[in-house]
Amino acid sequence: MNPKWLVPISLVLGLGLLGVAGATKPLQYAQLWLDQRDSPSTATASALAPLIDCVNRIDRDTRLAYYRLHAASPQAPEHDNFGDRNEPEPRIIQASVCSSLYTLKLERQQPGSPLIGLASVYAYRLQKLTSLTDKITAMPPPDGVPQGVQQMVAEAMNKPLLAQLVDVGEDYLAVSTGLRNQLEREDLSVRPAQLARIEARMGRDLHWHVLNYMIAARHAVDRIERDMRDASLTPQTVADLAAAVQAAADNGNAYKRLHPGNPRDEEASNLWYTISPAAEAYLAALTTLRQDWLAHAAPPQLSEDYYLVTRRYDALLSYYNRLARNAF
Repeated sequence: MNPKWLVPISLVLGLGLLGVAGATKPLQYAQLWLDQRDSPSTATASALAPLIDCVNRIDRDTRLAYYRLHAASPQAPEHDNFGDRNEPEPRIIQASVCSSLYTLKLERQQPGSPLIGLASVYAYRLQKLTSLTDKITAMPPPDGVPQGVQQMVAEAMNKPLLAQLVDVGEDYLAVSTGLRNQLEREDLSVRPAQLARIEARMGRDLHWHVLNYMIAARHAVDRIERDMRDASLTPQTVADLAAAVQAAADNGNAYKRLHPGNPRDEEASNLWYTISPAAEAYLAALTTLRQDWLAHAAPPQLSEDYYLVTRRYDALLSYYNRLARNAF
């Protein structure tokens, strides 16, 4: 595996543990008012949600497309079995969830947030990159030209655009990474408070177990990425993280067995059922990484195992996010 994919290729970064809100200005302001009456953490999560939706649904695939288009080898990451692959065309989603409206609630709730400026620059860079890549990938060769010549003509026509893509793409990746990092810090800071609020209101019901599992899954991929970057990751750390993820899943399944058919759990039960195959695949990837490491597998194999962990987490999150934003 190309070493460049070793550095943080969890392209979704685990954002968006909760659903998102509507996009129109009156609805966003009204919902923010209701969220503020619930709790500060709810209001913060609600204000971050439209940005998270944009990152989850657009930035992931934009980065993947850029890597594949720009890579010198066929080793750029491929799509995994994401739960949102049958959504509308990406440009339709982009216009819907990455528009100028996506910072409205954040501007109202936290007018001094650095995310507002980052999100504005991100939207500009996104539009610039996608406009350019659309020209490259959609450029048809002239009719009536032999196939071999068609390839040469297409390459000649695309050459100046590909040259622009280097600078435009790197600018996009830089602001994308900055937005993700800041969004990650702010998003994760409210999750413990939200988990505690669910427990205070409804006890450790299935809603609590779903969110607790997603936090455990996110913590595992976070820790693996950080320790991999610092060259401090060990098989025992991977084993401990996998055990924590497994425990969160087991606790959720135990709750379901003890409380079958609870009407209050209907939406959460559907969500738990939907993410279960992806959750099992994620846990299997964690287990494979640990087993191959203990078996002294070659570095390229461990690199592939690491990549599989991040990719399986992204797939898990895509199933969660799609259903969560429709259900909650």
